[in-house]
Amino acid sequence: MPRQAVKVCIRTRPTANFAANAIQIDQAKGTVVINTADKKAADATHTDTSGISNQETLFSFKFHHILHNVSQDTVYSTISRDVVQSVVDGTNGTIMTYGQTGSGKTFTMIGDTRNFAHRGIAPRAVTHIFQTMAERTEIDFRVSCVYYEIYNEKVYDLLDDLTNSETRTDFQIAEEKNGKGTFVRGLNEVEIESEQDMLNHLYSGELARTTSQHKLNRKSNRSHSIFTIFLQQRARSGVSERIVSSKLNLVDLAGSERLKKTMDDSDGIPIDATTKKESMMINQSLTYLEQCVVALSKKGGSGYVPYRQTKLTNVLKDAIGGNCQTLMFANMWGEQDHLEETISTLRLAARMMRVQNETATLESFDDAMMVKKLTKEVKELKQELLMHDAMAERSGIVYDDYTPEMKLEMRAMIEKFLAAEIGSDEEADAISLSSVRQMRELLMQFKRITIEKDANLQRLVTAGRMGQTSSGFAATAGEGGEAKESDPEFDAADAKETVGDAVGGEGFSLGAAGGDLRPDLMDQVGSPSKSVQGSPTRPIESFSATDAAQEKMTYSATSFRAESKGGRSSAVPEDKEEAFALYKRTKGRPLNVSIMDGKAEVKSLKGKAKGLTAECNDFKVEIDRITGLINKKKNERANQAQPGGYDEDIDVVDEEEFELMKQQREAKKGYKAGMRELNDLKAKIGQLQMSIDDNKYNLLSDFDMWHGIAIGTVIDDGGGQSKSEGGEVMDDAEMFEKMELERIAAKDPDSIAFFQAQKTRRANMSQNSLTIRQMGRNKRSVGV
Repeated sequence: MPRQAVKVCIRTRPTANFAANAIQIDQAKGTVVINTADKKAADATHTDTSGISNQETLFSFKFHHILHNVSQDTVYSTISRDVVQSVVDGTNGTIMTYGQTGSGKTFTMIGDTRNFAHRGIAPRAVTHIFQTMAERTEIDFRVSCVYYEIYNEKVYDLLDDLTNSETRTDFQIAEEKNGKGTFVRGLNEVEIESEQDMLNHLYSGELARTTSQHKLNRKSNRSHSIFTIFLQQRARSGVSERIVSSKLNLVDLAGSERLKKTMDDSDGIPIDATTKKESMMINQSLTYLEQCVVALSKKGGSGYVPYRQTKLTNVLKDAIGGNCQTLMFANMWGEQDHLEETISTLRLAARMMRVQNETATLESFDDAMMVKKLTKEVKELKQELLMHDAMAERSGIVYDDYTPEMKLEMRAMIEKFLAAEIGSDEEADAISLSSVRQMRELLMQFKRITIEKDANLQRLVTAGRMGQTSSGFAATAGEGGEAKESDPEFDAADAKETVGDAVGGEGFSLGAAGGDLRPDLMDQVGSPSKSVQGSPTRPIESFSATDAAQEKMTYSATSFRAESKGGRSSAVPEDKEEAFALYKRTKGRPLNVSIMDGKAEVKSLKGKAKGLTAECNDFKVEIDRITGLINKKKNERANQAQPGGYDEDIDVVDEEEFELMKQQREAKKGYKAGMRELNDLKAKIGQLQMSIDDNKYNLLSDFDMWHGIAIGTVIDDGGGQSKSEGGEVMDDAEMFEKMELERIAAKDPDSIAFFQAQKTRRANMSQNSLTIRQMGRNKRSVGV
């Protein structure tokens, strides 16, 4: 599997007091240089120290990206988008924010929940995922999410009911090698239907996070939060049983804190034991995270990695050193008072760049669909074999499971073979081999006979009657195949539960079947050429494969007609692949034809575009060639000019150069005309492709509705649409909401889901404000 380093991006918090004299940032080169000499000199003036200080004062770092005073949109489009796109394409991804408290981690991840333009990475990733899903109409996506926080080494489910007074913390961290990877077992994994639905859960969980205030941050998160989106995708047509699974972890780490800065009560914020313990637990978990990063960044990276020291590193096992494409945002607060914390943040970020992750697509298979597919293949292969046998004039070949009657006939063949003299004609005619399956079944019957004889012999030896027949046990069956009453295993009740009346004769017989009984058709086809006694049907050997297929088709048609009376269309198969092929030939034919015509036209236009591209390239090569010749002529004239003076002949072009200039002008005209035509072709191809995609979406949507109505899973209201709100008249509030949505859609259509989720968040916050505050107090009181 390919390995790649964790990508690290530095983001600075905008501030009016940026330490420009101490921090030098070069965004083009990706470097940060910090000089602490001035700060150390200033600190030395306030302390009574003597001697020479050997502490390092110059620190230089290099990273993949540096974002200095940039917008939220730049943060996402520059590097975050690639990670989210890889998750939709089928690989795991993680985006995490790290840094000191107050450096802007939560703003980077979540953003401003009241302003669409200032939303963070998480809501933008949700929009990106659902927009890509809408474009890939041929793929069926299953989306779910979990949201939890790690507070004081306890896991809390942020998607639990806000009104639930009993908070559960006994969650276990588990690992699935070919499934979810590392995950927390027992959390509420919510099935997601839309972008708005996922944003509602994101913001609802954000309300439940544990927060507090201290000197550096009025609303400091006291926990690490992880929002995980799970994706499963498979072909919508149902032709493949392959399932691709991926997940996106959006991790907002709690900020590292120095107690001497956060525990100062000079601003009126009291110091309490809970805040102090929270800071210590946060710093401890981040220290363990750094230990894991150091272990993974060592050369070779094959030593012990202490993932299990803390829950944070355990749940992030995939993200650091596992199967994941990971991006870390290291947030720095570039003020003079926070230089030490900034250096600490950049050191960990630099180490993180040396961590190597694997990136592999996780594939699994739908067991039910696999069974269905294999069953269909077996059925088709059996039909092929039956046709082959019929053409080769082979009879008596059975490809289904042997019936009990057939097994008894094979047992009789084995017994007859064993009883015949060696080398006799009876021995040669006793067994007729026709297939490998028959040979295997004959061997199984031979094995059973041997086991039974061994058991009888052991029973005689145990009874001490070797060479005699026990008076209480009949070693052989009586005449006519009937067991004697002297047999201790004989049960009179069992004798009555037979197929028919006993028939005398040699060996064992099931007896004659009743006149009202009819053997199953498929049991007759391919069975030995012997009619069932008492059956009103024709002898078995008179059935051919064609007769069996014809009778089976008659039975199938009767069954379909019977099913159609129960509300299901007999003409529509339940198998989606077969139904889709039927739909494209019948009701969906206009759309399907439109799609095929559109694809053919796109192919034709792409061929023309390819030819035009070649022509434009030829024009460009010719222009470059002629330009080189003209420049050469100019240089020759310049070299012939008198040094230090002006030569009027320097601007005079000869006939050859004039001809070159005319050729250059004609080549440029041809190049421009070709590019205009090529751009027009590309625009037309784009429009056709959009039309094809729309038709594909409509074809699949209409097929789902048609197939659902046909098999009875969707109720048709007579107008071709499923029943919803019944066309009720909207009241004033609903009318106002509709007008507001229309206004927002006209301004920015992508903001509708965010706007709706924002309204839901405000409603949750107002309705459950007391519950949310009490829940936070309960968690913090337990943590003391």
